[in-house]
Amino acid sequence: MMTDADGLLAGRFAATRDTYNDADWNDVLLRRPPRRTRARALLVAAAIVAAIAVVALATPLGAAIVHGVGGFSAWLTGQPGSPVSRPEQRAFDRANSRSWLGFPVGTKLRRLVTVSDLPHGRTVDLLGFRSGSTLCLQIVVSGKTRTSTMSCAPLAELRHSISQVHPVLVDSSFGKGTKRAWYGVDRYQATAIQVTAGIAADGVRNVIVEDDSGRHTLRAESNAFLYVASDPEVGQRITHIWARTAKALVPVPFAPAPFGFGGGVTEQGEAIAGPTKVERDVRNGTIGWLDRREPRGEPLDVLLSRAEPSIIRRHAVFGRVLAPDPSLPVRLAVTLSTSRHGGKATGLCSWLIRQGGSGGGCAVRADLFAENPITADTSLMSGSDEFETVSGLASDDVSEIEAFFASGPSIQVPLADNAFIVNVPRARLPFRLIAYDNDHRVIGILTPPDIAFGGPSPAPGRARPLLRAVSSNRANAELSAGKSTGGGRCIYVRYDTDSANGSMTDCREATKDGPALLLGTLGRPAQFVMGRVRSDVATVELRFADGTRATIDPTRGFVLYGVATAHLGNGHQLVEAVARDVSGRMIGFEPFGKARN
Repeated sequence: MMTDADGLLAGRFAATRDTYNDADWNDVLLRRPPRRTRARALLVAAAIVAAIAVVALATPLGAAIVHGVGGFSAWLTGQPGSPVSRPEQRAFDRANSRSWLGFPVGTKLRRLVTVSDLPHGRTVDLLGFRSGSTLCLQIVVSGKTRTSTMSCAPLAELRHSISQVHPVLVDSSFGKGTKRAWYGVDRYQATAIQVTAGIAADGVRNVIVEDDSGRHTLRAESNAFLYVASDPEVGQRITHIWARTAKALVPVPFAPAPFGFGGGVTEQGEAIAGPTKVERDVRNGTIGWLDRREPRGEPLDVLLSRAEPSIIRRHAVFGRVLAPDPSLPVRLAVTLSTSRHGGKATGLCSWLIRQGGSGGGCAVRADLFAENPITADTSLMSGSDEFETVSGLASDDVSEIEAFFASGPSIQVPLADNAFIVNVPRARLPFRLIAYDNDHRVIGILTPPDIAFGGPSPAPGRARPLLRAVSSNRANAELSAGKSTGGGRCIYVRYDTDSANGSMTDCREATKDGPALLLGTLGRPAQFVMGRVRSDVATVELRFADGTRATIDPTRGFVLYGVATAHLGNGHQLVEAVARDVSGRMIGFEPFGKARN
């Protein structure tokens, strides 16, 4: 049985995600002795964030900063909530000092609100603090469920006043509930509680959230709001958020937390602001300090005791660990590597390292900046996080990087030692990165793959098996179909091969004006072909490298085919598929590159 959990993915990395466990932050806050709290309403608004009064209002600089945040002055000048207990603060400080990926010394935790009238004796504490240019919220659940989660937002989002309310966490899930429901081929169990929290401007009186259980009005206090959904239904999600001011009810942009798989990635149809043309052509750039093997940042040795040996084992001959933005508990490891046979260091690898995991990949060193002076990857630790992390490398030609979005102003990207890391708001996607030289000329434009979920996804209900197939080596697969949220059908393929077993979900529809074939392969070389076809496709012809062919008749628009033994070897493997209508005319074509494992 699967759990309605919020951690749907850990980023778009080319290689692996390794286990990482630095300091036990959950344990630090959960070990505190229980204290008596007055019962409060389940739906509450709370003061969020730590004591961050760094500049007095009386000074000209302080007045300028406060004016610049457009209604969020309490985040810079106030003392919301109350300090955590001394034992809790000391425990946090000890863990912070032990943690390589910790926050700056002197970070002060604030208890913002405690909700204790939850079923089964659960208590939710909302804590907050500021780390440099970053604001962090932490939700700690104790009682029957003992866990916590943290999410951070850049202070720049408040300064620009894109919205009067900024959600930071949406539908963050904790514990196991009692409700169950089928979605496709899996039976999910609901979570015990779901928490949504964010920041509100001075003029916001109420924050109104709407989920599948109805509308809920929250009183905004101390520039923040908090919503706790107890015993939610399976798949229950926030669908709308509004801010109520003295003048109007204003919609709040946010990125809903996805549920299940198969929704795909949102098409980038919105126009993105900012430059669209390169003013100076820059190619084949380098990273000078890396070529000269200068000791920037920290040595790779800091990874040896932190469960990251795989980064060093990948034939690395030199590398450093960089912190482009010290206010974030995230690092970027960069290494020069050889092939497994040794020789010249022709590879360049980069790894994003954070509490909870790491991921990265390698490229041919000479090709890294062949066409563009910047490279980038995106990652998301939880589908509830409203900000995704963008990280990458820049050649020596780049002196500044700026992120432009589909809405709102741009964000300056922290850049140091040719590396950058920045949190970008998912509610304002898509985005692109603009690289400038020392004369502020545009020398690079890059649109990284974002993680904006969209399109149809699985709807409640059990899928029905339609097709079964067995490949030549006795691997088997089953294709089922069920309803999607878009009114069409999702397909589910469960497979069991000699190298892997699991399931895949696809809710894309074969539309009249879309491609004739929406097919995929499983295995390397391909052992199965599966997917769906457009309504006018009568047959699918598979073509192999040796010139042989196989014909498939779709069943209700779906295809599942097991590849024969003769077509698994080199020179015989599957290379393409052709769609034909009832007259035999070719109406579609799909080539196959490297198959999925």
